[in-house]
Amino acid sequence: MRKALLLAGVVALLLVCSVVPALAQENQSGEEGRLRERLQERWEFLQQRIELIIARFNNNQQRHQKVYEQVRSAVSEFLEKMKAKGYDVSKLEQDLATWEQMFEKFAQDYAAFIQKLEEIAALSPEQAQGSFYSLLREARQLLRVVRQDAMDIRLFYQQTIRADIQELRNQLPESV
Repeated sequence: MRKALLLAGVVALLLVCSVVPALAQENQSGEEGRLRERLQERWEFLQQRIELIIARFNNNQQRHQKVYEQVRSAVSEFLEKMKAKGYDVSKLEQDLATWEQMFEKFAQDYAAFIQKLEEIAALSPEQAQGSFYSLLREARQLLRVVRQDAMDIRLFYQQTIRADIQELRNQLPESV
């Protein structure tokens, strides 16, 4: 009887020893599964936020472009009127060409920024774990460049183009 109890105890011990690791492994894989699900949910939320940011920046770019076209049109009309009246508009024409180049640089930098955001949004959760922060850092740096470009354009208009227009208004027209 003792041998039977001892044998039953050993069998029970072996059974427990083989079941406990299996249960622990199952529990651990369950935790990993929940962790993966949480990471997937968080990544999907981040992708939605990035897509929202991209849409907002695209809307802002359209607004910037519209305002630029309006101002450029007004300055061009003024330039043509002054040229028709016989004023020397060469300095204003040069400054407008410079201003145009500034807008082209702004558009290129803006496109690079949006492209970087789209690159981040296209990552999978596994890819994002390794490169998300470095790509985000690059996007933030590109955003700083874009904002500086916008500031340069605004300041150039306020300080240079307006000054040229004021000079033209104070100038006597050349004989036509």
